[in-house]
Amino acid sequence: MTARPHYDLKLQAQGRVVVPQAVRTDLGVQEGDDLLLVKTDDGYRLTTRRALIQSAVGMLARDDGRDMTQELLDERRQEAQAKGW
Repeated sequence: MTARPHYDLKLQAQGRVVVPQAVRTDLGVQEGDDLLLVKTDDGYRLTTRRALIQSAVGMLARDDGRDMTQELLDERRQEAQAKGW
């Protein structure tokens, strides 16, 4: 098992925490960007809205390589075309 990096953070005035530069770089964020702190079964996860959406879309992709989201969109387009929309 590969050890994952960890960072010791200090809770500052008004509940502020400084996110280390390496983490900001990994997340692709800069000053002023919004971050999400998501509660998980084993703690919390710091992420971006973009990464959270990509994760959710990935969960919709099937193990057989089919993309359920794309299939649903294709079905709706076909229905709209059949109705002349």
